[in-house]
Amino acid sequence: MGSGSGIKRREFLKGASATLGAIAAGELLSLSVLRPASAQGNPLAEYPNRDWETLYRDVYAYDDSFVFVCTPNCTHNCYLQAYVKNGVITRCSPTQRYHQATDVYGTKASQRWDPRHCNKGIAVVRRFTGDRRVKAPKVRQGFMHWVERDFPRDENGLPPAELFRRGEDTFVTISWEEAYALVAKVQTHLARYYSGDKGAQRLLAQDYHPAMVEATEGAGTRTLKFRGGMPVLGSIKLFGQYRQANSMALLDAHLRGVPPEEAKGGTGFDNYTWHTDLPPGHPMVCGQQTIDFDLANVEYSKVAILWGMNWISTKMPDAHFLTEARMKGTRVITITT
Repeated sequence: MGSGSGIKRREFLKGASATLGAIAAGELLSLSVLRPASAQGNPLAEYPNRDWETLYRDVYAYDDSFVFVCTPNCTHNCYLQAYVKNGVITRCSPTQRYHQATDVYGTKASQRWDPRHCNKGIAVVRRFTGDRRVKAPKVRQGFMHWVERDFPRDENGLPPAELFRRGEDTFVTISWEEAYALVAKVQTHLARYYSGDKGAQRLLAQDYHPAMVEATEGAGTRTLKFRGGMPVLGSIKLFGQYRQANSMALLDAHLRGVPPEEAKGGTGFDNYTWHTDLPPGHPMVCGQQTIDFDLANVEYSKVAILWGMNWISTKMPDAHFLTEARMKGTRVITITT
């Protein structure tokens, strides 16, 4: 050791030998810990409290469950199972029952449609209990005042501008009964206002094309336009609005006093044309929307052209059909802007 340390070499070696001897003789380095465990007795007899395992195993336990059709922001309408615990939906999962579906001829669906689920469906439970969810009907204050004032209009048929400040108006929370009554009053007013010869003259004065006015056939209900889709898609499904459009024939028969066979329903707008995030070419070519299981047919194609459609992102439950088709050798061509 250096002279500045104050410890002589002989003293250091002597102290180190004593320390090593104490360690070797003590329990700190006892070789007994390396002996094999005895096969006698219960190895878990001295295990600490294991109550935490109950919580771990019951993390997916539920009190009740039900089946529902999931439509968070798409048109897939997946058939899912919801699990309820303490009155709250905690998670969703595939029902695994698509292969049990049959058509009128008894033909069964392929079991490859299971499991049918996506990331949006997994997160849909947040729409049920999230703090940003809409908990009651809301209506713009100006629009509500317009209805309460019995639908005032100027000489051009326009409502007061101060009552229609979209984007600036305040939303008022109302009850469901008030919301139903409000919708009924508005639909009745519009159907009555634009019915008959007087209604046709009002439409022409508002620069509607004469061919469009003629197409109403005197029924103001034909001026009521309905479109299936968001934001009410998740609650009444894709075709709910079109069914409501057809039901306007009941209102027309009441207002004009025509028999059922002459009553006219509302106008249903093409959902694809207005959305443009779905394959518009399908209804244009085939005359109907993709309400059938057509995307599965890609695995029988040698070439798949995806035109203006991000299949993997917007068709998540059906994405595996495309990836599996690629594995089989299908060539995928994408056309985007």
